[in-house]
Amino acid sequence: MTTMTARTFPATRRARLLLIAIAACFVVPLAVAAVLVQFWRPTGSGAHGDLLDAARPLPELALRQAGDTVSTRELFDQRWTLLYWLPAGCDETCEQSLYYMRQVRLALGKDADRIQTLLATDEPPVQPLSDWLAREHTAMQLTEADAGLSRFLAESFAAENAEGWIYVIDPLGNLLMRYGSSSDPGNILDDLKHLLKLSRIG
Repeated sequence: MTTMTARTFPATRRARLLLIAIAACFVVPLAVAAVLVQFWRPTGSGAHGDLLDAARPLPELALRQAGDTVSTRELFDQRWTLLYWLPAGCDETCEQSLYYMRQVRLALGKDADRIQTLLATDEPPVQPLSDWLAREHTAMQLTEADAGLSRFLAESFAAENAEGWIYVIDPLGNLLMRYGSSSDPGNILDDLKHLLKLSRIG
């Protein structure tokens, strides 16, 4: 009886350790992501964008895509988002920002599918802007949002308005940081690569 117990105990212990290891594979990445969202700050100069001291979850907003109503959770779930707020026509600053967003996403290569680019506006773009967007930014999602979104973006950074910035939102729907239209797209790319490397979400 003693011999049988001595033989079976190591097997039981190995099985328990295996279960702990499997659980850790799921729990640890989520824990790292949570810490990352709250405390990670890009290294380097201010050219890496403005980071919130604490990530701010987006409120539930009235959002529409292609005529359908979508929730904040549905829109930002599972993928990182580069968002630009478009209050009116798209001027040179807007065009440059959208170009940066597109190129940064493409430069991520195999990780490009982990990022979505989003143009949020308070009304559908009209021609010729709509034609230009369809031609130059085929992968970009267009979302109609009420003033609550622009107000949230601006207030989060103690700004007067949300215009002229590229915002970063994580797959949990938290607003993390923003980049100005004059930011070096290489810095945006470096920051996103770092985020995607350390995070298993999205």
